[in-house]
Amino acid sequence: MNENNGKIAKKFPRSENKTVNRARSHAHRIEKRDSLKSKAASIRREMFSQAAIPAESKKIIENFDDIVADVRNLSGKQRVSLYGAIKNLSHQLTDDRNSRRLGYMNEAGYISAYISYFMWWNLVRQVSLFANLPKSAFTSLVNSEQPVAIDVGSGTLTVVIALWLARPELRSKKITWYCMDLSQTALSAGEDLFLSIAAKTIRETGGEGTSDTENPATSPSATTEPWKIVRVKGAFGTSIKEKADFITCANVFNEIIQNNEMPTDFLAKKYANELLSYLKNEDSAVLLVEPGDPHSARFISLMRDALIRQKYSPVAPCPHAGTCPMAGRTSGKTTNAYGKNAKWCNFAFDTESAPSRLLKLSEKAGLPKERASLSFVISKKSAEESKTSTASKSKTAEKTFIRIASDFIRLPDLHKSGYYACSEFGMLLAIDEHGIQPKNGELLQIKTPEDLSERDKKSGALIVKI
Repeated sequence: MNENNGKIAKKFPRSENKTVNRARSHAHRIEKRDSLKSKAASIRREMFSQAAIPAESKKIIENFDDIVADVRNLSGKQRVSLYGAIKNLSHQLTDDRNSRRLGYMNEAGYISAYISYFMWWNLVRQVSLFANLPKSAFTSLVNSEQPVAIDVGSGTLTVVIALWLARPELRSKKITWYCMDLSQTALSAGEDLFLSIAAKTIRETGGEGTSDTENPATSPSATTEPWKIVRVKGAFGTSIKEKADFITCANVFNEIIQNNEMPTDFLAKKYANELLSYLKNEDSAVLLVEPGDPHSARFISLMRDALIRQKYSPVAPCPHAGTCPMAGRTSGKTTNAYGKNAKWCNFAFDTESAPSRLLKLSEKAGLPKERASLSFVISKKSAEESKTSTASKSKTAEKTFIRIASDFIRLPDLHKSGYYACSEFGMLLAIDEHGIQPKNGELLQIKTPEDLSERDKKSGALIVKI
């Protein structure tokens, strides 16, 4: 019996050793996997990371409905009546848009409905985007002693408010914003909202943004007063007395071009020239944001090309300044160079991180939203950006940047998963060999592919491994 006990006792160390060995093997596999992921993509930058948004700004977005009710002096009954007004306005902006009056944003009922739903969702999109844009996108404002900016089609100042919330390092700059719109009512309501929000963030931070030394979007910046707002009642093309360092235009062109009979490429060239006429000659930037639909994406791509011809290089989302491989088409009959339906450039994220009350409002208005999407480009004119763009086009470099432009795609023929992506080599089908699982819109730096001969039969995209 003692002998058997001894045999049993000897087994325990072996059992323990097996457990330890399994743990070590598991840890080694994880380390190897993480090492492969690191080698597959040495630089990764998300497009909609919530971590980049300052804490005080998240609080503002979460409680935006209360701010609106306070600024607009809405009673409880008026807040409840918003559901029907929002649904009605949604029809006016989409399927009934041809019957919509030009000055619809001058009506008080429409203004409150627009701010409470559409503006709130636009803030969710734009703050997420702006907080994650590269620091170089805003150097024209940072480097100017007396920065001037223009927001075309400003409406309720959504872009101005989104930039204030997303980029606290800009709050200390004494920026003069010329906010241009046909509706003086919308501009007035937007300025009231901006001043209220600016005051809340200044009180919340004591005049400083959230500190994060690793994230330029949340670096500290002292300020004691908001930006100067100059309301300009007028359409696109209205004269402004100062040349600007920065010009923005969001959700405007989709309305301007919807009933225009002129060719879209002609309109893009025309409007690009008009935008640039507002800007200073050097170190100026253009930011365009439109809905994430094929028609708007096509126009953004054409505007990008027109700006490149005027020496304005794309800072984001494009990882290159070459021909857009996702130019988009308004007709399903149009095909790309490889005989396949052309892809269009847009970026999206799940709305699970959106304010719970906004999601509930959307449900009650009969307009639930599971995804938020947009198309955009920010282009900049400067010697520094030109050098960067030229360097990025070198096909002999060991590393190259690609921009993920889709969600996860199952590839049953290849028994793999992948993503569509934009690159200096054209549109890619990026096969996820190392399980890095990039997010929609993410910028990756990968090893430059050696073989660019294999193409996806469905899309015509070049196949690469990440």
